[in-house]
Amino acid sequence: MQDSHPRKLVRTIAIAAAALAGAAVVLLTMAPAGLVALAVHRGSEGRIRLGDPAGTIWNGQADLILGGDDGATAGTRLPGRLAWRLAAGRLLLGTVDLTLSDAALLDTPLALRIDRSGATADPDRARVPAAVLQGLGAPWNTIQPGGELQLEWDTLHLRDGALRGALRAEWLGASSRLSPIVPFGHYRLLADGIFAGAALQLETVSGPMEMTGNGTIAGAYRLRFHGTARVQAGTDAATATQLSGLISLLGRRDGDGAILNFGS
Repeated sequence: MQDSHPRKLVRTIAIAAAALAGAAVVLLTMAPAGLVALAVHRGSEGRIRLGDPAGTIWNGQADLILGGDDGATAGTRLPGRLAWRLAAGRLLLGTVDLTLSDAALLDTPLALRIDRSGATADPDRARVPAAVLQGLGAPWNTIQPGGELQLEWDTLHLRDGALRGALRAEWLGASSRLSPIVPFGHYRLLADGIFAGAALQLETVSGPMEMTGNGTIAGAYRLRFHGTARVQAGTDAATATQLSGLISLLGRRDGDGAILNFGS
């Protein structure tokens, strides 16, 4: 009889612990997607936001918004809804296995894996409005670019603070609210190597306005770029005149062109 009370106490504690563990599992399972939005906002220092989040931290979706957290601008809301799926079981093995999908932005769902050795992103291609360039500041916020940016990459590996892989960005149907010439070009930027330190090369694929140059992604992922912008040889005089003002906004005037200097 003397043991009955300790046994009851142990049984009560066990039941309470089981109930608390069950409640914790339920809370984790039902944790709202808003927690992901908060983490993304803080982690990106407001440069990336998830609007109108729905679902849970494991399976959710939201509007993807770039920039505009300074109160002066609304940011650029990208097409479609970004959906994510996080494999809970893999977390027990110390691996974050995340899949992102948005048919309006990505050709295929993007698989991301993070473990103790680093992070890996599978090959994919993304499409975003060129208006996102306004987030880089001058001169893009003055030019107000239009058209579409296509970003394509091989498998990317982040190890020891260095990103390894090849990236290609293309500006298709390049336009500006300040120029009547639509489009004025198609441009390609190649980055191949180890980041930071990767070499950049800009080339003109087509169009009456030529932009070329090269640069590097230096330490702390700072961009350093030097190039030129000018009217393509053989362009008719009327088009050249209409592009002259836009070229002047891109950089310091140099004869019939402009010097492009970005970064520090």
